[in-house]
Amino acid sequence: MMKTMSLTTESTRRITEYVDQLCRLMKEPAAEINDFREEMTANLISGVLEHMHTGINEQQAVTMALSQFGEAGEVKRELEKIYTVKRRFAAGVLRSALTLLVLSAICLGLIIGVWNERTVAKFTEDAYQMVGQELSTPGTTSLSQPLQEKLKAWVEDTWGVKGISVERAYYQKNASPRLFMYAADPEAEQWLNYFRSPHMESEGEGDSLPKSHFFIHTRILSKAGHGHSATEQPQTIDENSFIVSVATTYFNYTFFYSLGLFLLGGYCLLFTVWAGMNAYYEGKGNIGWIALFLLTNIIGYGLYLLSRGSKRRGAVAL
Repeated sequence: MMKTMSLTTESTRRITEYVDQLCRLMKEPAAEINDFREEMTANLISGVLEHMHTGINEQQAVTMALSQFGEAGEVKRELEKIYTVKRRFAAGVLRSALTLLVLSAICLGLIIGVWNERTVAKFTEDAYQMVGQELSTPGTTSLSQPLQEKLKAWVEDTWGVKGISVERAYYQKNASPRLFMYAADPEAEQWLNYFRSPHMESEGEGDSLPKSHFFIHTRILSKAGHGHSATEQPQTIDENSFIVSVATTYFNYTFFYSLGLFLLGGYCLLFTVWAGMNAYYEGKGNIGWIALFLLTNIIGYGLYLLSRGSKRRGAVAL
């Protein structure tokens, strides 16, 4: 204000008209236009005063200061370039942050949380329900042909299911406990043979642990029952006790959990950069806000927006 008062009314009018003309050409939010107005006015006044210190009269100093910035149309084009680059960069940072957030949600939520923890376990329950009623009949030594076909079709048509094995938990010596087994590929058969029921005697097969892929592993999930019982292990092992094992695919916990956390960290960092840029362009990019954005993410940015809005309402009231 002291610099404005040092100029005559005519000089102040010329500067104000020039800045207003530039502001009318801008297509930015009102907050950015106001910030630009204040900064441009201060720069012009400073330029006028510098020229006046060299001995130039005030009106000539104003003319020289305005000419240094150029015609309004030229300044507009330069401003458009600056704001376009800023908007594109900020939008690119935000898009990248949201992309990392979505990928992190896929790794931690869909792959680890939904598939590995819920869907895979559901396969064993489904298989148990399919064979439970038929195996509740004492003396059953095999599954009916319709049920076998149903289980084969279930394995073939269900993504993630690679094989199924049904065994009696109690069996006579020299008798095979396995009532039924079907594997979609040799790898699934190898895994089913390796992870046999602890009640089965070793027959010399599956003595070595099958190899597994890095990203996707094979898991054998078993459910034991006694007739229609849903308990994990029958209390009494008799001719009605059976075990259903399903070979399913699941994703590498260590890899996808680490990847999900890494992507989430990248999102937090990029979001902090985007929020910090916005605060900086609005003249509030101090370390306190940056730390809040980094630690609390969108909550901190929401608090920043509330703080900015309350300050503007207070300024209008004054």
